[in-house]
Amino acid sequence: MNKRINEKVETIKNRHDEMKQEQHEVKKEIKDVKENLSKVNKDVDEVKVMMSQMLEKFNMLELLSKHPSPTQGMFNTPREDILIAAGWLRDAKHSAEIFSWAKNGWYEISQMNERHGGASSFIYNDQLFVVGGLTKTIETLNLNELPLKWMEFSGRLLDESYDCQIVVYQQRVIHIGGHNCVDDIKTSVISELQLTSRCRLKRLCQMPQPRVCHGAEAFEDKVLILGGKDNNGDVLDNVLEFDPKKNECKELPSLPHPIQRMATVRWRDQVVVLGGRDKDGEVLNDVFMYDCKTGKITALPSMLETRYNCCAVITGNTIVIMGGWNNDVWLSRSVECFTMGGSTWKYLPSMNDKRCGAVAELLPSTRKCVYV
Repeated sequence: MNKRINEKVETIKNRHDEMKQEQHEVKKEIKDVKENLSKVNKDVDEVKVMMSQMLEKFNMLELLSKHPSPTQGMFNTPREDILIAAGWLRDAKHSAEIFSWAKNGWYEISQMNERHGGASSFIYNDQLFVVGGLTKTIETLNLNELPLKWMEFSGRLLDESYDCQIVVYQQRVIHIGGHNCVDDIKTSVISELQLTSRCRLKRLCQMPQPRVCHGAEAFEDKVLILGGKDNNGDVLDNVLEFDPKKNECKELPSLPHPIQRMATVRWRDQVVVLGGRDKDGEVLNDVFMYDCKTGKITALPSMLETRYNCCAVITGNTIVIMGGWNNDVWLSRSVECFTMGGSTWKYLPSMNDKRCGAVAELLPSTRKCVYV
C-alpha cells in the first residue's frame, strides 16, 4: 500500500517538475516572441525613416524635373563669389570679406565706415547698398571700380532703424517693416525707398501687424513676407503676399511653425527658409521650402549647425549660409553649403571674422575681383 502511495507521489512530483519545465520553456518562447516583435517594430521604424527620406528626395527630384531652370545647364555655370559685411562682430570691427570659389577662401576688403548691425542690403545699378542697422547712414560699394571701397551715400535715412527687409522689385526698392529707433516702435509699413538726396520712404501699404526679424523675397509679380516678430514680441507663422502693382497685402497659407531671425533665399518658385528661432526661443537647423503659388511645404536636409541671425545666398543651385548665433549663444564664423537635389550639407572654409546680423550679396560673375 505504502509502495503504491509512494509511486503515486513520485509520479505527481515528476509531472509537477515537467509542468514547471514546460512553463519555463513557454516563458522563454514568449520572451523570444517579444524580442522578435521589438526587433520587427524597430525594423519598421527604420523603414519608415528610410521611406520618409526617400520621399523628401523624390519631392526634390520632382521639383528639379518639373520646373526647369530659365538657364539650361545651371549646374555647370560658374558660381558667383560672395560678399559678406556689417553685422555684430566679436571685436566691433567694421570688416567686410569676399569668398572666392576659385581660391576656396575668404579675403578681407576695405572696412566699412560704420558697423551696421541688423542692416539690409541690395544691389541696384551695379552698386551694393547697405541700409540702416542702428544708423541713418547708407553705405555703397561700386562693383565696377577697383579696388573696392565703401562710400557714404549722399542721402541718409530720416530715422535710425534695424531688422527691416529690403528687396528690389522691377527696379523699385521695397522697404518692409523694421524697428524705428527714434520712436522705439516696430513698424507695419511697406514703403518704397527712393534713392534721392533725402532718401524718402514713400508709403505703399500697411501690413496687418508690425513686423521685425522676418524674411522677404521678390518674385515676378509679388513679394512674399514670412514669419518674424510683432509689436508684442510674439513670433509669427503667417505669410503675406504684397502686390506692388496694387499696393495690397493678402494672407497666404501659414508656415509650419512660428519662426523669426531666419535666413531666406529664392529658388525658382520657392522661398527656402533656413534656421532661425521658434516661439520657445529654440535655435533651429531646419530647412524647408515654401511654394509661393500653393503654400506647400517641402522639407530639405537639416544644416550641420543650428543658427539664427545668419545670412544666406544662392548661386545657381547652391545655397551658402554664413555666421549667426548658435544654441550655445556663440557668434559663428562657420559656413555651410548645400546643392539642391543633394542629401547633405557640407562645410566651406570659415570666415575671418565671427559675425551675426550681417548682410550678404552675390558678386557678378563677369567682374574680376582684386582683394586688398
